[in-house]
Amino acid sequence: MIFEKYHPIMTKHYELDWLTTFKVKEVFELRHDSNIARLVNRDVDATIMDTAAHVNRVMSKIMNNDALVWGIGDKRTGEFLGTFGFDSFTVDRKNAAITFELLPSAQRQGVMSEVLSHMLSFAFDELDLQKVIATVQPANVQAVMLLKGQGFMLGRETTGELQLELKQDER
Repeated sequence: MIFEKYHPIMTKHYELDWLTTFKVKEVFELRHDSNIARLVNRDVDATIMDTAAHVNRVMSKIMNNDALVWGIGDKRTGEFLGTFGFDSFTVDRKNAAITFELLPSAQRQGVMSEVLSHMLSFAFDELDLQKVIATVQPANVQAVMLLKGQGFMLGRETTGELQLELKQDER
């Protein structure tokens, strides 16, 4: 499986493409937001150089077939809205974790519902995954509701994290 061929990906309203197709300044706006960072349990990018380094790491993972991460753009305007990715593939490539983030202005607009639904079909039909895992903070109520709405079930609960799972045969 060669990951670098999987772009762009189109949904009805959005285009998912490599982060390098977006301005670093736009990605920095997302990665510099402390509320988003807290809800997805990652560090805040303090500088635009931190974001540039992040984009370079992500692209390296893609080229090494270790991850798939896209920026989400509005098809009509080209505006950067957030990110979606598959990471932490198991050795047999049958399971992977998903990650996603949206700028505050794109939240509660149906963006991630459309993207997640499309990308779950991509995961099971194109990548032939058997299970998709999402680890979220309990405080990220919108993400938990979104995932459960797509059929994810609680797999494991630890202090400060919920692990939700969706199996191909349960979709």
